[in-house]
Amino acid sequence: MAEPNSSSTPGERRVRISGIRKIIADRMALSHTQIPGVHVVEECDLTNVDLSKIVAITSASIGLLAAKYPYFNAHVIESEIVCFDECNVAIAVDTPRGLMVPVIRNVGNLDVKEIDAEVRRLAILAREGRLTSADITGATITLTSPGKRGGVVATPLISHPQTAIVGVHRAVPRAVIRSGEMVIRTISNVTVTFDHRVIDGATAGDYTIELCRLLESSAQI
Repeated sequence: MAEPNSSSTPGERRVRISGIRKIIADRMALSHTQIPGVHVVEECDLTNVDLSKIVAITSASIGLLAAKYPYFNAHVIESEIVCFDECNVAIAVDTPRGLMVPVIRNVGNLDVKEIDAEVRRLAILAREGRLTSADITGATITLTSPGKRGGVVATPLISHPQTAIVGVHRAVPRAVIRSGEMVIRTISNVTVTFDHRVIDGATAGDYTIELCRLLESSAQI
């Protein structure tokens, strides 16, 4: 938590960066300086998707893609790419104490209902300040979903040493063309920020398109 700095002079207020905010600041600086993050943005039609479960649905979709796209479920450690058999998705939760990022483990072996229950459990623990170290470690990829509080598009930073972060942004009614006719659909922009040292743009584009198709057909997940 940021704290007032006693060195403030009249006419200004200085706030010391400390606690959770200091940890976040250090991680973001590390990401920005060490990871060449590049962003892919794709429109996703969420008209038929239960938006109250979008974090769970997206986590399940990320888990389904992990085997086909192992470099998105990986860490870069020195000169090695470390790919993981399990897909552990960190989810960003806004709390009174700052941003917390608990981890949903092994999403590839869970269905949407199970993931949704875990999302809600972890979010409650995060907001009550009761997360343990086991709850916030071991992530292989991160998902951020700001919903109504976020913009229609954003470009999140990768959490070092991960290789990717997925963002699902505010869903809004939008006029689109379907079968040659203009219709109103609920559209969200989905971003995938990827580490360009180890993932090529074409692969990232394919991953993002497949992720959106999974979201759009989430009733089949």
